[in-house]
Amino acid sequence: MPPKAPQTMQEFAEELQALRRAVFNTPRLHRKDLQVRYGISESTLYRLIRRGKLPRPIRLSGLRLWRLEDLEQAEIAGQIPGPVSA
Repeated sequence: MPPKAPQTMQEFAEELQALRRAVFNTPRLHRKDLQVRYGISESTLYRLIRRGKLPRPIRLSGLRLWRLEDLEQAEIAGQIPGPVSA
């Protein structure tokens, strides 16, 4: 069943604010951050994406970024190894 549509402007504004918090307060990582986090090269990073082992990035303001939450879920599922120790 689809979610109930907001009935008033106040409900709409509250839902919009909740959506903004969810989108903009979620930690995101750049390609270089992933390379450091997992100790892999750029080509390996994109190979893992093609094979479906690494989540696809999202596009935000022209950048490809990965949600930290998606990466952690892939780690827990055993699709990718955990972060390397520094």
